[in-house]
Amino acid sequence: MASKFVRSATAIAAASALAFGGVSVASAAPAGSLGGLTGSLGGKKDLDVPQGDKIKLGNVGGPAWNVDVYKQVHGATTVAPGATVKTRVEIQGVKGDTRIDEVLEWMPKGFKLAKVERIKGGLIGDSVHELGQSEYAVKQTDDRTEVRVSWTEGLLIKKKPTVNTATPLLLDFTWKAPEKEGTYKNGAGVKVGAVVNNNKVFDNGAPIVVKKGAAPAGSGASGSLSGSLSGS
Repeated sequence: MASKFVRSATAIAAASALAFGGVSVASAAPAGSLGGLTGSLGGKKDLDVPQGDKIKLGNVGGPAWNVDVYKQVHGATTVAPGATVKTRVEIQGVKGDTRIDEVLEWMPKGFKLAKVERIKGGLIGDSVHELGQSEYAVKQTDDRTEVRVSWTEGLLIKKKPTVNTATPLLLDFTWKAPEKEGTYKNGAGVKVGAVVNNNKVFDNGAPIVVKKGAAPAGSGASGSLSGSLSGS
């Protein structure tokens, strides 16, 4: 009887997912399980609110589809060596429903990535999603660490996310600052679905100052750096 109930409940939940249409494939549960379909009721519903200045880095795209790229630190830009630094990259639609093929965040060499977060839709509403390693790639160059983020979404037809004037795309990056003191430039960029001017990377984010005696909690980032750090 219990097995029959689970199969029936799973079928009902799956039908609901098809009705709503915009639910990600990643939300689907394994056969015979309700856990993945309902999700965790105690999950975090929204990203942290940044406290630092939001800086417009530039515009990317052509006359039909284009976006503005912003970067923001979640708190103080002066931090202690080894402190947590949390940044936000915002892609704001300016013209048209613009497809986002890839978002790039970069920090100077020595910063270690802890996690990347975004808002993800599900059957019980939106919630904070920590990206898996299939959704981003970390690349080390001579002087910087680049994080390239991309994903597809949709239950039946998978597609890249889009932005417009009403719906931006937000990504939060949590880093561990280096032990070496100094002033560190940083930036971000995006690749969009436009014919011309569709890929740019900027270097005019608010500089991060690493200084002994600064706030040990870092730049207002909440949570911990538990788990393995990329590149460590």
